Amino acid sequence: MNDFPTNKNNVGLKYAVKWGGRDNTIIPKMIQNDEQNGSSNDGQNGSSNGGSSEAEFTSIASFFGGIGSSDRVTNIATTISEPMWSDEEPTLTTFFTGSIQVSNTGKYYYDVHKTDDQTTDVQFAVTYGHRLGSGSEGGVSSGTTNPSKAVYSQLRQVILPAEATRFNFHGDSGENYYSDDVFAIVCNRARYREKMDPGNWELHLQSGSGANSDTIRLIDDSGASAEATIGAAKREFNIVSGSIADGVHTTASASAAASNSGSYGLFYPEMGMLILNPNSLASGSGKVAASKYIEPLGTSAESNDYNHRKLFTSIKSGSYFAGRREERKRSSTFFCRIPHQKFNYSQNPSFSTGSNARLFHSSFIQEPTTYITTVGLYNDNNELLAVAKLSQPFKKNPNTEALIKVKLDF
Repeated sequence: MNDFPTNKNNVGLKYAVKWGGRDNTIIPKMIQNDEQNGSSNDGQNGSSNGGSSEAEFTSIASFFGGIGSSDRVTNIATTISEPMWSDEEPTLTTFFTGSIQVSNTGKYYYDVHKTDDQTTDVQFAVTYGHRLGSGSEGGVSSGTTNPSKAVYSQLRQVILPAEATRFNFHGDSGENYYSDDVFAIVCNRARYREKMDPGNWELHLQSGSGANSDTIRLIDDSGASAEATIGAAKREFNIVSGSIADGVHTTASASAAASNSGSYGLFYPEMGMLILNPNSLASGSGKVAASKYIEPLGTSAESNDYNHRKLFTSIKSGSYFAGRREERKRSSTFFCRIPHQKFNYSQNPSFSTGSNARLFHSSFIQEPTTYITTVGLYNDNNELLAVAKLSQPFKKNPNTEALIKVKLDF
């Protein structure tokens, strides 16, 4: 099948309608009823008053209708923003992991669901990476690997420029804040599709409970930035404290300077990925003690500390992850004109009878009636390119005309 023509007005395109529910596209000859000619030979060829044969109808000689350049509006681009999570939910408030995935690949990452049913769609994944492999098994003995080092290496190759070896959470402060470890929140591609909508996500992290709890609300600074940084992974925004409703609370450069450990992280909308800086968000283990949104991280070189589980616990305690996706869609509209003299006869077997397709109802000779249910778009080779269904059948006869608008989104 040829590619569908979206923006070429000179490409041959035509339409055909279908009556009823059969796929047969062969148009039978429509033979006048014998009674109209004074004969009653039950559909067999014969003569009347001198032996003239039955007259053939030619009203349906053309199966197709043409679509000219004035009948099409093509390649119209629109931007659509809609809730990102499953079931069109704008906000996740419950978070669960699956025991099966955790027991298999859990030392690398955790898949997160919105219910405790492991068969439901994955919303996002959390992981932890360290440049030197801290916080995971060393991979020296048989059967072991180095999960945190593998994760850091993969994130670096996907996101950073070729010459960069470490993540730099400078936050536009003018100083470098290199980090040997990172957290990553990677949204499921089926959730964000083309990209996450900058300025329309908000994540709460919380550590502890009651009077000892500490919560931070994270967003990106797209609303406060004049232009996004263009990196190896396309657009790049800083992650800052704030909310969708109230905007940025603390800028990335201010948070970097205040903590002396760098900004909170980086956001890549085209990848659906949040890279968080443990130095500014986790407490203990050499991190900033005043920042305790994530529990202290393990630094073992012989066993898996599952530091990403501590990020998951913080997200679950925060109970809030809002997100929207943004897609740029293109559409084409085709106006299929149904004139009064066309498409009044049907190819449905119930419309005719006999080997020569004699009309089943004699009243259809002078007053044919059909019900249009489907419109098909074809190219010059009569290859079907697209099919559109009407919401309800349209009654068609020689006294009616129709204009059917077919819109294709892609």
